[in-house]
Amino acid sequence: MHLVKQNDNMLKEELKAKFLYQDDVDSLYLLLSLIENDYNCNTLKPKYSCTKKIVRTINKFFKDREDAEAITSASIKILNEDLSRMEFAIYLEAYSKGYDDLHAVNIFENYVLTKISAKNLKNRKKLFHNYKNQETKEIKKFTISSVDNYKKYENYLEEIITKYCEKVIKDNVYSLNKYLDKQLLFKFDGINTYIVEERFLTRFELEQLYNKILRAYLLSIKHLAKDAIWYGVNDRVLSRY
Repeated sequence: MHLVKQNDNMLKEELKAKFLYQDDVDSLYLLLSLIENDYNCNTLKPKYSCTKKIVRTINKFFKDREDAEAITSASIKILNEDLSRMEFAIYLEAYSKGYDDLHAVNIFENYVLTKISAKNLKNRKKLFHNYKNQETKEIKKFTISSVDNYKKYENYLEEIITKYCEKVIKDNVYSLNKYLDKQLLFKFDGINTYIVEERFLTRFELEQLYNKILRAYLLSIKHLAKDAIWYGVNDRVLSRY
C-alpha cells in the first residue's frame, strides 16, 4: 500500500513538472483526474488571487509614470499564464496535503463536532471553508500549524517559487520593453509645449520590478497554500459522514 502511494505521488510530481515547465495541458487534466479520484473534492477552484496581487504590485511600482496602465497591461499579458499555472499547481498540492494529514483532520473534526452534530454533517457540502469570525480564524491557524512538517513545507514553497520565477518569469520581466508600444507625449513646462517619447524601462527598474513581483508572489502563494490546506482538511472531515 505504501509503495502504491509512493508511486502515485511520483506520478503526480512528474505531471506537475510537465504542466509547469512544458505547458503540457494534458498533464494537468490527468493530474486533476488523479486527485479527484483520490479525494472527495468540491473546492478545487482557486481564485487566482496571487495573479491579482501581482497586478496591484505592478500598478503601485509604476504609479508615477504616465504609461503605468500600458506597462501593467503588457506585464500581465506576458506573465499571467505562467503565474496562474504555478498558482493552480500549488493549490492542488496544498489541498492534497491538508486532505491527507490525518492528525490535522482529527483535530479539526473534534472541533467541528462541538459545533455541529454528526447527523447534521451528513448532507453538508461545506464546513467552515470561508468563515471569517475570530474563533474560526483561530482554529484554522491551529489546524494548519498541526499539519505534519508544515514549516518545512513553507520552506519548500519558497524554494520552488524562487526556482520557478528564476527559470520562467525572470526573462519575461526583463524583456518587458519589447512589449511596450511607446507613444509621443505632449509636455507643457508652464511656458512651452514640446513633444517627447515615452521612455523605456531601465535595467535597474526591471530588476526592481522582478524582485517586487517575486516577493509579492511568495507571500501570496503562502497564503493560497494555507487556504488550500484548510479546504482539504474541511473536505476530509465531510467525507467521513
